[in-house]
Amino acid sequence: MKYLYMILLLIAALPSRAQSPVNGRVSGSDGKPLAGASLLLRCAGKTTGIVSSADGSFSFAGATFPCTLRASYIGYRDSTIALNTPPLAPLQIMLTAAGALREITVSTGYQDIPKERATGSFTQVSRELIERGVSTNITDRLRDVTPGLAFVPASGTNAFRIRGQSTLFSNADPLIVVDGFPYNEPVSNINPNDVESISVLKDAAAASIWGSKAGNGVVVITTKKGKFNRPAEVSFSGSVQAGERPDLWYGSRMNSADYISIEKRLFSEGFFTSTENSTQHLPLSPVVELLIAQRDGKQSAASVSAQIAALTQIDSRNDISHYLYRNSLNQQYSASLSGGSATQRYFFSAGADKNLDNLAGNGFDRITLSANNTWTFFNKKLEFSAGLNLSQANAQRNNPGTLTWNRGALLYPYASLVDGAGNSLALIHDYRQSFLASAQQLGFLDWGYRPLDELALANNTSRLSTQRINASLLYHLPLGFSVQALYQYDNGTATARNLQDAGSYYTRNLINRYTQVSGTTLTRPLPTGGILDLGTGSSVNHDGRLQLGYDHSYGLHELSAIAGYEVQTLHVLTDATRFYGYDAEHATSKPVDGVTLFSYYDNPAAGTPIPLNNGESDATDHYLSYYANAAYTYDRRITLSGSARRDESNLFGVDANQKGVPLWSLGTAWNLSKETFYHWAMVPELKVRATYGYNGNVNKSLSAYTTASYFDGSGQGTLLPFATIINPPNNNLRWERIRHINLGVDFATKNDRLSGTIELFWKKGSDLIGSTAYPPSTGITVFTGNTAETAGHGLDLNLNGRILTGRLSWTADYFLSYVTDKVTAYNQVSSTASYVQSGNVGGYALLGYPLYAIYSYRWAGLDPATGDPQGYLNGAVSKDWAGIQNATSPYDLVYNGPARPVVTGALRNTFSYKNFSLSANISYELGYYFRANSVRYGNQYGLGGQSGDYALRWQKPGDETNTYVPSIPTTPNTARDDFYSYSSVLVQKGDHIRLSDIRLTFRWRKLEVYAYAANLGILWRANTLHLDPDVNNNLNNFPNPRTIAGGLRFTYQ
Repeated sequence: MKYLYMILLLIAALPSRAQSPVNGRVSGSDGKPLAGASLLLRCAGKTTGIVSSADGSFSFAGATFPCTLRASYIGYRDSTIALNTPPLAPLQIMLTAAGALREITVSTGYQDIPKERATGSFTQVSRELIERGVSTNITDRLRDVTPGLAFVPASGTNAFRIRGQSTLFSNADPLIVVDGFPYNEPVSNINPNDVESISVLKDAAAASIWGSKAGNGVVVITTKKGKFNRPAEVSFSGSVQAGERPDLWYGSRMNSADYISIEKRLFSEGFFTSTENSTQHLPLSPVVELLIAQRDGKQSAASVSAQIAALTQIDSRNDISHYLYRNSLNQQYSASLSGGSATQRYFFSAGADKNLDNLAGNGFDRITLSANNTWTFFNKKLEFSAGLNLSQANAQRNNPGTLTWNRGALLYPYASLVDGAGNSLALIHDYRQSFLASAQQLGFLDWGYRPLDELALANNTSRLSTQRINASLLYHLPLGFSVQALYQYDNGTATARNLQDAGSYYTRNLINRYTQVSGTTLTRPLPTGGILDLGTGSSVNHDGRLQLGYDHSYGLHELSAIAGYEVQTLHVLTDATRFYGYDAEHATSKPVDGVTLFSYYDNPAAGTPIPLNNGESDATDHYLSYYANAAYTYDRRITLSGSARRDESNLFGVDANQKGVPLWSLGTAWNLSKETFYHWAMVPELKVRATYGYNGNVNKSLSAYTTASYFDGSGQGTLLPFATIINPPNNNLRWERIRHINLGVDFATKNDRLSGTIELFWKKGSDLIGSTAYPPSTGITVFTGNTAETAGHGLDLNLNGRILTGRLSWTADYFLSYVTDKVTAYNQVSSTASYVQSGNVGGYALLGYPLYAIYSYRWAGLDPATGDPQGYLNGAVSKDWAGIQNATSPYDLVYNGPARPVVTGALRNTFSYKNFSLSANISYELGYYFRANSVRYGNQYGLGGQSGDYALRWQKPGDETNTYVPSIPTTPNTARDDFYSYSSVLVQKGDHIRLSDIRLTFRWRKLEVYAYAANLGILWRANTLHLDPDVNNNLNNFPNPRTIAGGLRFTYQ
């Protein structure tokens, strides 16, 4: 009876055991939870599928055993567990990365997408790669590591482009997104040490979620966050970077002996007579003053000759390099605290940077504070996040770098800044020395210009303070739904303060110029004291977003979707004020008469009211957007995606249906390696992708309404207010649209020996803002509107190789980007001179050619008898330079090629042995051209430009075989100078390969120590002049100095 009772109890217990729940948690090999992992439980022929929650946990209500449980996550190897009996404790399932298409998750700013499921063109820049560089500017750390992203000197706010040029004359900068919202402050405010990862969105499927702001590509920056279930972790990093002084002798410059010989020739020809007799008292150089003194018998020929001989031995660059430049020194320090519990995570950081520029007196320092926290409630169904980011950046700009004289001309090359005892010397600047001496005798302020004193007196500073507050509330609804509300407040305040000291040349010169003389009485409309210019600017931005999400798996089916509504308001206010007679000690100033017209003492025939330099601007932008994005994946093999967005703005048309624009994309991806028919063992991972869609772009300078600039007339002789029409009304004004087509292949060979991505893309810009001629009878001659189109195509190749593994490892990362574009519709043809002079900077568009292009006149060599430059007129060799230029239409010019690289790329090799690693990055730019600078004789035989090519000029028959620099003309000829300066003989190929940087790292446990060297020089160049193509159009006229840095980083738990 006892045994029968036990059997009955066991039978009664069986149903309860068979229906036991199955609980657990899914994580990666690093312990991080995998949210959204797919779990399939098969029991007795029945299959049930669910996905893991935000913390990786899962729960099946009940199961009839035995069962099998399969856990899978995109980019990770599946894990299958046999469950013969109910588990006694929650399961801990750890998935390992599957290969090259694995671990990367890209952020669009709206959502995070596993790369294996992505259809669009993304590039993910990891934290490790970001921390490889040492620049305080986050964008500099993207240089030479990101395919499709090319840096362009002096091209705008961010100085880089994504897949070439997508617009003509509108904003060409990529959109910067930080933690899910557009970043409206200078990106240099972001502390690189706070950045976790960067995603570069390059095609429509990747970027169309950003709509009208995504036409130039999107850079999504994700800052560091804490992690759940992690103990407190303290991190510190610090680095010091030192740079060489710039090489001022890099460029070819006329030496003092040649400069003085030209001055002597001009003096003998009477060139300086008009200046000598000028009522404006224009300056004459020290050599010319000596020649005048000799002519007038004030100094002997022997004395003048000896003084001039001494001047020929002086090179002003010696003093300039010694006193105005220095070795740069940049310091970065950062500390952070992070961690989390099961229901909360946190991250706090502080950073301090201090840069001393190459220019003495200039610098930059920045303080940043960052804090973010996430709390979960109700078994992690509700998640609240809040973040605060503060930064304050100060800049000092006391050194202009370039010294000038004679109202902006290059300083004569034999100037000395100090005497033999090291005392500051006065240089000839704006007026003749005799005029200054006589003015001082009358009681004028000292009118001397001493560059070193100016540097000591300068006090030109600016400050930018930003506060950014983020908050989000996320609630997980049943059946895979979620709802999220996000808000960002962004406030930036900029102040500029330029105090021109009472002793500065600027202040003394302005006071003296406005001084009125009556007999022996001096009246100063401008009071003595300093001149203080203040500028303030503020931007206040509010972003709000309400988003509904869905993410669920049904067996072999996965669907992820978001839809939302977004509003943005940006208000920008600027003010400028000037104070005269400023007393810094007491913070007082004196009023001035800004209405009366005062004559100048140095030129009584001219005059203006005292400049008040007051102004204000006020602008408000409103944006309203609706968006949706969805992706469906079948059996982790085939993915279909779609995105749509409509943006509306107060900038555009009068008609309601033209205030916004619909932008959309479609994409698909096929993971061939997961098909049953795929058996290529050498390439176990293979995926193909295709996308099509439209992004947009905004031009804030235009409106559907008549726009005009208003002036109060205070700077005019009439003192009457007036307005200038900027653009007439245009009810049909539309957003610019850029169509993208992208085809991609992702692959990885066995054991990830070689992996990478190959992408082909096509771009077409339509409704671009351009100009077209307009009948003068309408009151305007040029109309600006949606009149232009462009087209481009290209290729991105990214390869990653594991060449050696083991104790000695060798990895190689290589990328190549090819991009070309041209103007396909444009109705305005400018003058030939406009294209040859400004085509390289994109100033004028020409149908059928790139916006940035090098054009030139066809070169026919030098005349063997005279050394004159020769071209072609009506097919024949000619020296009729004006005729050549007048007869050459823009389409008859020589098109040398693009002014921007068509091919860019880099190769980074990394060698590791035990605790050491050594990496070197070699970059290249190919397929473009630049114009070399050379001599322009003008009416001064080349004196003004001081080109070193003067020494290479043709001087006698036969020289034409070894030089292309023309002879000195018998008479000044502007047409001759223009023809030579813009002829094809001066165009050079810009192709080059350079050693960008080298990094040596030692790692021991949680400690990392490194040394880093950058700007190491060019390894090969195509041009025959041994020039650095990146320098030719750089105002500094010297290559970036070499730098070397040392730093450390450690973490303590």
